[in-house]
Amino acid sequence: MKKIHLLFCLILLFSCKEKKENVVNTSDLKTENSTSDSQISDSIANVSILTKKNIEGFFRVFVKSNEPRGKYFYADTLNILIAENYIIKNNKFIKTKSSTLLEGEWNYLEIDSANLYIQKINNVDFQFISANDSFQGKAIPEQSVHFWMINTNNVSEYYELIYSGYPNNLCTECIKGNFVENKNLDKNPSVKKAIYDFAKKSKLIYQKTNDEKKISHFKNFRDKWQQDNQAEINWGAGYGGEMDEVFSTYYKENLFDISGGTETVLENKNYYLTSFFRSDLIGFDKQKKLYFPIIVESCAHFCNKEIEFVNDHTIKITYEDDKSWELDLSKIKFKE
Repeated sequence: MKKIHLLFCLILLFSCKEKKENVVNTSDLKTENSTSDSQISDSIANVSILTKKNIEGFFRVFVKSNEPRGKYFYADTLNILIAENYIIKNNKFIKTKSSTLLEGEWNYLEIDSANLYIQKINNVDFQFISANDSFQGKAIPEQSVHFWMINTNNVSEYYELIYSGYPNNLCTECIKGNFVENKNLDKNPSVKKAIYDFAKKSKLIYQKTNDEKKISHFKNFRDKWQQDNQAEINWGAGYGGEMDEVFSTYYKENLFDISGGTETVLENKNYYLTSFFRSDLIGFDKQKKLYFPIIVESCAHFCNKEIEFVNDHTIKITYEDDKSWELDLSKIKFKE
């Protein structure tokens, strides 16, 4: 009988200890006397991107960061975006599930506060949330926008879609690029449709029309130049350097208008040239009355160019480090 009593006490002690470890600090999460009236404390709500009460407790999304610069912008050596579920038991909030959505080192994380909502998919409430993820400093210019849909009752179930690209003058504070393939979404058509529909509402990415999805569209001149020349065009600090041959394409549309930035202009009887600060060098053929990209690149340092005519068709390109090379515009090879 004593052994049974001792065993019962040990089980009870272990159970209490385990429950105690899962209980959230009550100084951070305070409840009222009635479980149904329990409130999420301001200290938790204020550090969360969003919270949502449910019958069992609540759901929240927050960023673990030492340098929050507001509720929706974070800059730190480590930013972790987390979703959690809590239940209410004995007037205490107990964390039951936690999922890390994104973990970024030395990055900026900006939540799209204008595009947050809950939608019911297959009779389940999903929280939709998106964020721009970019590296601190200038070494890596590539950025990503992440789109998530999270089961509010079970954060272990969540889906992610990623769009990767670079800042572009075609829109304000957005990136232009492409979606990263995610084969897991193909297994669930309703989820895939919902998350792509969510992405179509985002102002963080450039929304292409059907025509603009073609590489030949004039708004894709940078992508086509990169493809034709098999060259990298986005640099943290640096530039492409001298090219043995240059491929380009003629456009009737004004490329100057969609390049943007501070510009330097050079002109003779054959060409009107515009060099944008640390960016593209665009030409206009006065005889053909067509625009064409000459050098396409962008960077944070060293790729600004000074240009001058050597003769009627040849230009000299000099970079910030004083390295220069000559290019005969009449020898550029044009592709459709």
